[in-house]
Amino acid sequence: MRYITDKEIDRLGGAVGERLMAEPRIQLMIAGSPEDRPWEGGINGYFFRICRGVQVAVPQSLAELIRQNEQVQLLSEARVRPYKASRGKKLSE
Repeated sequence: MRYITDKEIDRLGGAVGERLMAEPRIQLMIAGSPEDRPWEGGINGYFFRICRGVQVAVPQSLAELIRQNEQVQLLSEARVRPYKASRGKKLSE
C-alpha cells in the first residue's frame, strides 16, 4: 500500500497542508492499472498525482474529491454512449 506521507503533505505548507495532515486517512484504489495515466486532481492549488490500480491511503477530503470525479466520469460516459454507438443520434428520436 502506498501512503501519501505527512512529510509530502507538509511540503504543501500553509493552512491547506495542516488541514490535510489532520484529516483521517481513507484507503482506496482507483480503477485501472499502474500502466494507465495516473489520477490527477487538486485542492486549493495543491495538486496530487495518484497511480491507478494501487491501494493508497489519502486524506478524507482528497478521497471525496476522487469519488466525486469518478462519479462524474461514469455519468458522462453513460450520457455519451448512445451517440458513440450510433455515430450520432437524430434529434427527432
